[in-house]
Parts: sequence; C-alpha cells; structure tokens
Amino acid sequence: MKWLLSFCLLLWVQSIQVQHIAETPDVESIKQRSVAVKNSAAAIRDLQTVHYGSWTDLPISSIHPTVDSLLTPSIKEELLQQINLRHTLLGKDTLLTADLFYILRPYIDWLHEVDPHYRIGARIPIDARVYKTKREFMKTRRGLGVNLLCVQDTLIVNTSVNPLFRKGDMIVAINGINASELLEFNYHDRYTTPEVLLQNYYFQHLPKDYTVQLIRNDELMTITTDGLRLQKAASSLAIEESMDKNIRIYESAQTGYIALPKFSYFYNPRIIKTLQSQIAKFKAKNCKNVILDLRYNTGGSGYMFDKLLSLFINRPTIPYLKSQKSRVSPYTIEDYEFITEEMIGQTITLPDSCVVKRIELDPELYIGDDIDIYVLMSRNTSSIAASFCNILQYNGAATLVGEPLCHNALRYGETVTGEIWLSSLLYEASIATTEYEEHSLAIDGVLMPDITISYAAEDYLSGQDAMLDQVLEIIRQSGY
Repeated sequence: MKWLLSFCLLLWVQSIQVQHIAETPDVESIKQRSVAVKNSAAAIRDLQTVHYGSWTDLPISSIHPTVDSLLTPSIKEELLQQINLRHTLLGKDTLLTADLFYILRPYIDWLHEVDPHYRIGARIPIDARVYKTKREFMKTRRGLGVNLLCVQDTLIVNTSVNPLFRKGDMIVAINGINASELLEFNYHDRYTTPEVLLQNYYFQHLPKDYTVQLIRNDELMTITTDGLRLQKAASSLAIEESMDKNIRIYESAQTGYIALPKFSYFYNPRIIKTLQSQIAKFKAKNCKNVILDLRYNTGGSGYMFDKLLSLFINRPTIPYLKSQKSRVSPYTIEDYEFITEEMIGQTITLPDSCVVKRIELDPELYIGDDIDIYVLMSRNTSSIAASFCNILQYNGAATLVGEPLCHNALRYGETVTGEIWLSSLLYEASIATTEYEEHSLAIDGVLMPDITISYAAEDYLSGQDAMLDQVLEIIRQSGY
C-alpha cells in the first residue's frame, strides 16, 4: 500500500515564521572560498549563473502540495530582503553553485522548516577528461571513515572505522575550513558525514587527501591522511551502526537495547524477527525494559509496518490517518484512477476509499505487557521512523525520549526527485508530493518526547553516549 512507503504528519500549519539569520557569516571567507572553487579543475564544468540587480522572485515548486500557498507575500518579501542582503555582501553577479546556495539559504531554510523532506542539492558533474567511466571515478573517491554528531556548530566523531580517529574527537577544521563555516553550506542534521559537508561546501567532488584539526582530551591535534576508499568505508560504518552490531543488555538497569538505524523493504521482515527473538531473550534474562534507538533512522520503506506495530500495541486496529491530500503532477497522475490531466497543478483531498484511516494489527505478534518500551529519537528521526514514534506514543505503547522531531516531520511524504533550480546545478534532491494528517499528540506540527534530553556537545567529547547513559540512569532511579 502506498501509505507504507513514506510517512508524514498531522497538524496544519497555521502560520510559518521566516527563520531569521542569527548572524552573517564572515563575508571574506565566503569570497575566498568562492575564488578557490572557481580556480579548481572541478569548477570548470560548474554552471555559472549571472544575476544582476535585486532578486525579485523565488523558484516555486509545482510538485509540493502546500509550499506555494504557504509562501505568502509578506514571507516572500522578508525572504527576498535577506537574500538581497547576502547577495550585496558577497559583491558578485556571476555566481557559482555554492554562491547561489549561500545567497538563497534563507529560502532553503524556510522550505526545510515547512517540510524537512524538502532538500536542495547539486548535480555535480564528473570530469570526463580525468575519468573515463563512472566506475573509475567511484574507485578513486576517498573519505575519512567517520560519521559525525552535530551540536550547533560543533562536530564530534560519533562512529569511526578509521584508526586515526576516535569517538568523541571534536573536529575543528577540515582542509582549513572551520566546522562552523562548513555548516553554512549544509543542513544542520544531527548526524552527518565529513564527505557530505565538504561536497556541499564546495559543490564539487571530494578531495584526494585531508588535513584535519581536532581536539582530543583537551589537546589540539592535526591529522593528515589520504583517507579510506569511500565505498568500503561507508559500508563498514553502516555495519558498525547496524542493528546486528548494536544489541546488548545493561544488567544494572535490567534493560535490553536494540538500534534500528533504518527501515527498508528487504530489511523490515528481519527487523521484526530479530525484535521478537531478542526481546524474548531479554525477558529470559530478567530484563524489564527495552530501549529502541531510532536516532539515526531517517525512514525508508514501511513494508510490513503493520506487523512491526503489532509487536508493541495490543489492539486489533488503531487509528492512523484523518485525511490525505496529493498534488497532481506528472509524478502522481498515474497514482489514482480518478485523476485527470485537467487536475495537474491542483492539490486535491483524496476520497476516504483511498485513505488508510485505520491499521489492522495481528494480536498474535504482541510481545506482552510485562516489559516497558523506550524509544530514543533525534531530529534526524523522520519519515516512516517519525510515524513509528508517533503511533507508539499516541497509543500509549512506548515512552519517547530525546529531542523534538523536526517541524512537520510527520506531515508530508511520497518523496520524488524534483526540478532544476534557476537553470543551475541546484535541484530538488527530495520533495514530497503528498500531505497527511495523522492522529497524533504533536504540538503545532512538532512531535515532542515524553522525556526531553537535549544534546550538549561537552557531554559527548569523552566518547560516551550521553543520551543513552541518561535514559539508563532514569530507568535505574525508577526502580526498573
């Protein structure tokens, strides 16, 4: 069923406030970066956008169900003021992709606030003079072999398969670029990678070697390395953060722990079987609690989602959607038989026959009410993972712990790759076509945890998992 492929949210937006820029980045550093990019070999194939004078309009999606209606004249005017200020400070008319992203950042941030599925990326060309095939190019790509935790403008190594780096290392700069400056050209995801940060910073392909400044045990260090094969490192990191490598028991809290870092069509049946068998083992070892960690989980497929929910909710059916809307476009016109070409461009409310208003559960899969479920979540928890958290909370089946989800993390779904922006390399890397209204306890579009634990950078510099440690302490103090 289509609702199982990507999930969304409840509450309608009553008003979306423009995100003001708290502080303007160092313009000189932005200009220096721009010169470095322009002089690089990769920039030769960058599409340069010439824009004279003031910005008077913004690229509007013809796919997203609500962005055009939410971009009111007053919001648009304020965004354009911020964009024109950035363009004036940059002092350039011929803009590379990174310049364009920087100038349009206020609008990009507003779009992400409206819908966290909405992502602007860049189609970075491969230089055919250097690489004869894409396969040859992929073999040359190098990475640092670490995943990062981002707390405000602080980057901390969260997982490492590179012996040069340790969990808890604070990244000060990569190739001379300060962490805070890297983040000016990236989304402030809670969990990210150096490669994503660097590629978006320059909007070109990765360097072949790295010089990393970091702080370890209060000591400033510099590490120079040519890195690891990117594909191999990414695969090794995925294994380190996988469910199989993150199943354990904390005996002092009588608590079992299982990480669920992803959902996928092929992986979900195995998740269900593993949860069934591992929770049975936890119970046999006198565990009274289970922690499910979804902090890294950005969603994926909802295949067998009803079976997954059946493990934790002891009811024959549960409410799911109140209503569902879809934007009619070339991407969605084949989804429903009643849609015609004359409807293209309209956002339509789907009839009840096309909406999954209730989810049927299988009572035989229920794990029992003799164990308490805690779910860890972060602002990276989104799409189907966000709906999993929401449904468990709404039905009183689990205690949510962590930080609030992104605004409207539940509201949109059915993402596609969208349109090119302004005839440049920028494009809609991910954009939703459908709007949902879930039954939820969310407040003004934000799903709140039952126990709030905020991220503080200093708590993670020792290499410990501070949020998990706090949850275990809460459980101990409760007497299990």
